[in-house]
Amino acid sequence: MRPSKIRQKLRAGGVVRIANVGHYLPYFPHLAAHFGFDGVWVDAEHRAWDPREIGAMIAQHHLADIDCVWRTPTIEKSGIARLLEDGASAIMIPHVNTPERAALLAEAAKFPPLGDRGLDGAAHDAGYWVGKSPDYVQLANEETLLILQIETPVAVSNIDAIISTPGVDLIFVGPGDLSLRLGCRATVSDPVLRKAVETVAAACERAGKPWGIPAGTEEEIRAVVDMGCRFVAHGGEFWAIHDRLRESQETLDKALG
Repeated sequence: MRPSKIRQKLRAGGVVRIANVGHYLPYFPHLAAHFGFDGVWVDAEHRAWDPREIGAMIAQHHLADIDCVWRTPTIEKSGIARLLEDGASAIMIPHVNTPERAALLAEAAKFPPLGDRGLDGAAHDAGYWVGKSPDYVQLANEETLLILQIETPVAVSNIDAIISTPGVDLIFVGPGDLSLRLGCRATVSDPVLRKAVETVAAACERAGKPWGIPAGTEEEIRAVVDMGCRFVAHGGEFWAIHDRLRESQETLDKALG
């Protein structure tokens, strides 16, 4: 089974670098790997993906030797298992508000004794059976990650119970949704959001588990890392294209008047 670069970086005490993509761009994992990212967070919560595209996109991550963090809209047990069988290194679940939901997700994403994931062994993650390691089940639990998103005040209030749920590997704060519900700006420079993030950070430190967050500027990245963040999401195809087109517009305006 392919070792996780995210796991390797976390075990070494480093800060994980994550890029973001929301559309079927087969070259994106290769570019992200080239520029030193550890993984790509693929958004299937807000973007529609054909099942064949999912398998092909995850396979591109394997070819590029970079982790695929799949944010899925489903919490259905078999749907989560199929993403892991396709070779996703991590499953990210949005809007997890309670420890009961966290326990159900751990049950779906982890093999016994941590969970109740069904065993296949004939898919990508296990080398299509012929390449299956004898300790595949143990490796699957150790090398994949279950990432839960904290995006509401209710989730923040339940964070100690959520992060201490067996099988939960990492917490990812969603500043957009959380700030919307808190009535503040989506940046840790806002004291309201910062207080919520500090609550999550303290709970993760107590549990000995990492947490992450998107950060848009160098100042924000430094700020969240100083707060203990070990999983930083920065950079993606939407803003890259947006900013490049803006630069092209400015160049054309200067050249053409």
